[in-house]
Amino acid sequence: MGRLLQRLQSVSPTLRQIAARLGLSASTVSRALHRDPLVNQATMERVLAGVGKAGYQLDPVVSAGMSKIRQRSFYRETFAWCGDSPRESMPWLAPLFGSIEDYGTRLGYNLEYFHFERPTPRSLARQAAVWRARGIRGVLLGPFRSEHTELPFRWEELAWIMIGHPPESPVLHSVGRDYESDIKSALAWLEARGCRRPCFILDPGVNHLFKEPMLRASLLYYEGRRARPKAPLHELASGRPELFAAWVEANRPDGLILPRSLRPSLRRLIEPVLHLPRISLSPPDSPGARGIAHFTARYEVMGQVAVNLLHRLLSNREFGLPAYKQTIVLDSRLNG
Repeated sequence: MGRLLQRLQSVSPTLRQIAARLGLSASTVSRALHRDPLVNQATMERVLAGVGKAGYQLDPVVSAGMSKIRQRSFYRETFAWCGDSPRESMPWLAPLFGSIEDYGTRLGYNLEYFHFERPTPRSLARQAAVWRARGIRGVLLGPFRSEHTELPFRWEELAWIMIGHPPESPVLHSVGRDYESDIKSALAWLEARGCRRPCFILDPGVNHLFKEPMLRASLLYYEGRRARPKAPLHELASGRPELFAAWVEANRPDGLILPRSLRPSLRRLIEPVLHLPRISLSPPDSPGARGIAHFTARYEVMGQVAVNLLHRLLSNREFGLPAYKQTIVLDSRLNG
């Protein structure tokens, strides 16, 4: 009995017992032991002294895990972002990537970046094989810089969320921009400035993003109106100023909606109408275009929504193509 009592007395006290002796909470003592920078220095020194006197020893496995959590490097698993260009080539998407990383970390995920140069079945199959080899089960696709009507991935073993303009095939859960709401706001902005014949100008460099919603809006806006342009939407043709001049003469626009600030060659093309009220559906990408009314997509919210959807798919083990399509669209901020 005496030996058993000696053994019990020799057992190290628990963290809670040490906390009670020091008059602190167990969580404060734990944070101090793991060198949490939020713990007051005097409190940390007091805890370390008390722990040393009591002979308490940290479990090295638990300690390593807590260290990783503090450094935000303790993840349940990794998911991938994949685009058709390196993320460094798309600086305007920095808020999106920052949001994906931040919100993913809060949910316990790590993020790795990938991109493909050509979406051939062979290259995409190789890419998917790399993901599976690394234990990646979820993928965020896009936004893409180019139009892809079809992406021949092998969809069965992974969870997928599309960000931005979705391909025609396959049907995927997606998070994107509410172009119709933004264009409606743009038209209201022009109307408030006295425009009665607003027209739409397409930039061939981004037609895959804007052409369909702008065409639809141009038809709906003038439906049933007596005074309307013959062709309220015009697609610019680089090096053909006579075509634009003929369109202006035939349609007499008094306000313009542009998909983005135009490249110098296209800007010179529309120089005769630059005095008109105009609004861009994208932020300016050059100093000379600043000051023009424009929209900024809510990329930080898109990132959170996309990660949340992917988290749900992974938690429910929903891999492959979805049985139904869930689409979430967000309007943009109007600056101007």
